[in-house]
Amino acid sequence: MVKISQIKYIRPDKDAVLSKFRQFKTRFENAATVTEFFAVHDEYKQFVEEFGTNMRLASIRFSQDTRDKYYAEEMDYLDEISPEFSVAEAEICKCYLNSKFRKQLEERFPKVMFTNLQMAVDANNPAIVDLRVEQNKLTTSYTKLISSITIDFNGERLPLSGIRKYFTSNDRSLRKAAYMAFGQALEDNKQQLDEIYDKLVKVRTQMGRKAGFENFSPLGYLQMQRNCYTKEDIAKFRSNVLKYLVPLCSKIRAKVGENLNLGKQYIYDNDVFTAEEPKPIGTPDEIFANASKMYNEMSPETGKLFDTMVESECFDVMSREGKWGGGYCEGLPKYKLPFILSNWNGSAGDIDVLTHEFGHALEFYKSFFIESEFLSSVSMETAEVHSMSMEFLAYPWLKLFFGDKTEEYKFYHISGAVTFIPYGTIVDYFQQTCYDNPDMTPQQRNEFYNKIEKQFLPHMTTEGVPALQDGRRWQRQSHIFESPFYYIDYCFAQFTALQFLALSQQDYDATFKKYIKFLDYGGTKTFTELLQECGLLSPFEEESFRLVVDACEKILGL
Repeated sequence: MVKISQIKYIRPDKDAVLSKFRQFKTRFENAATVTEFFAVHDEYKQFVEEFGTNMRLASIRFSQDTRDKYYAEEMDYLDEISPEFSVAEAEICKCYLNSKFRKQLEERFPKVMFTNLQMAVDANNPAIVDLRVEQNKLTTSYTKLISSITIDFNGERLPLSGIRKYFTSNDRSLRKAAYMAFGQALEDNKQQLDEIYDKLVKVRTQMGRKAGFENFSPLGYLQMQRNCYTKEDIAKFRSNVLKYLVPLCSKIRAKVGENLNLGKQYIYDNDVFTAEEPKPIGTPDEIFANASKMYNEMSPETGKLFDTMVESECFDVMSREGKWGGGYCEGLPKYKLPFILSNWNGSAGDIDVLTHEFGHALEFYKSFFIESEFLSSVSMETAEVHSMSMEFLAYPWLKLFFGDKTEEYKFYHISGAVTFIPYGTIVDYFQQTCYDNPDMTPQQRNEFYNKIEKQFLPHMTTEGVPALQDGRRWQRQSHIFESPFYYIDYCFAQFTALQFLALSQQDYDATFKKYIKFLDYGGTKTFTELLQECGLLSPFEEESFRLVVDACEKILGL
């Protein structure tokens, strides 16, 4: 069995890869029959898997140690060449869109594939290649900066991500001190953070205008493949979050405040929902053993995949200096293996991220066997439904991880899921405003963030915390720098996952089958089509908010 650590990285040769793209383009265009076209299609899929796996492997190894000189240089190299690959891929997309066999292709492949191909073509305008290179360099500089920040706290030298374990401490003074240290770290680097984002906004604005748009927003939506909802739909969602979910969150925080005698609540209370954080029991090895038990009991498919990933060293979960500070799941299609990176710190979030990323891993695994690479990649909000719903579908096995603290964990976890949505909405609202108003100064951006944070999170204050009180909390959210407009996908997904939670309380087996059905469609349907197909509510309808709020109030005893 192949192990991730033993896979040899082979640098993609730019000229060779681009030459191969041109060859495929010619072969697609010159295909004499539809059978010949499909044969080229199969070869192309294998080619994309090969060089795509190498590029992902480089990214994985850089994230495992951002101080590694070799892979840092590889990322610089890939940042330079990847925009050209994207343009070349767009030319392949045109081969499908403009094929004389288009009618036969539409009989084999679903409509959404052609919608997404057109969006990919529109998003990868050759005129913006140089600007995309500049963008990539800026996002990499952000990653390097954030990964380099260390904090001396409570007798430990911690990466920025590592201090978050103290955010859920039952010692309020310790939480406050951790947030003060966290805020100070951002404050100490504010000039660089402001400069990087200011440059990113300007570069992306140039990209949008060169692509023929007023600003970056329409191009950003194309890049995110927003194929079934609009900016106006998101604004409607935002309005309903303010109307329905913000009051629910205030109820949750009021109950927590009463139970814990908090009085006025500050940002350092925001991640605390119970008297003591329900920390997972057992060593990391024991947690993995219990996770194996859970996934083998959940279904044969989930059990086999989890055990295979463990044997293939597909988990890198312990926090360490120099490691990228977030968590993700990446797929290595050549080897049919998903890879999960996270930063465990002994908190309940360790179990959250394990189940969350395994939901992604299951989706990645299924995607490896879908007949077209254009269908194997699902939309982002769909992908996050896979992961966030898996967190809730793990509930029958929670005692393995939390013992007699299981009920406390459920309250903590559900409350965290609900209260996340207003925050995620803020992140998107902030980005939308920055790109719609690209001439805003860094100070104006921070002032706007502060304003909407007070609006959507009225139950807490950042008063007295360095950087955060000045509206700089957003600077730690990597998605804002690295993946513009991504974050709202989490909100739609969390909203949908809460529906899976409610349904699972009524009939777990039927809900799990519905979840697998949702996954099995892969990228063959849009997000809103999937919701309809699986009998789920749309986040763009007001009625859905009433139903979700009612269900959460009942489960949480509000």
